[in-house]
Amino acid sequence: MLTDSIPKALSPLNLEKVAPGEYAKTGYHLEVTATPEQMPAVAQAMIKEGCFLESLTAVHTSKEAFTLVYHFANFYELCRTAVHASLPDGAEAPTISHIIPAADWYEREVYDLFGIKFAGHPNLKRLLLPEDADIHPLRKEFAAEGEVKAEAPQ
Repeated sequence: MLTDSIPKALSPLNLEKVAPGEYAKTGYHLEVTATPEQMPAVAQAMIKEGCFLESLTAVHTSKEAFTLVYHFANFYELCRTAVHASLPDGAEAPTISHIIPAADWYEREVYDLFGIKFAGHPNLKRLLLPEDADIHPLRKEFAAEGEVKAEAPQ
């Protein structure tokens, strides 16, 4: 079962956390915490286990930090894995698009909406907003027209 083989495949990476998830509560069988620098190795291990990148997003957790959230799944066995990687504001995360080509669009979307750059990305440009846009609308400090600007949580 993947819930057994994935933790074994990830163990040589010395990740901060590889733990069973509460599927009924969270929708994930495994929860993993890694550094952004570990993500290419995590992606490679997940591919070797027959998983694919289901989605990639970010959460603006504070004025100084984001959490990248990678979701992996498998077509043949129900096993969803959430991988969280904290990233300081202004830092770049390494791309995984050379390992998982579909990550190209996900990383561009995260860049577009949050302003997070992915080092080594072959085509990091806006995906949804105009090229000359000077906003990243899913950042905490972004306010829509007519709204009061919200402060990011401490």
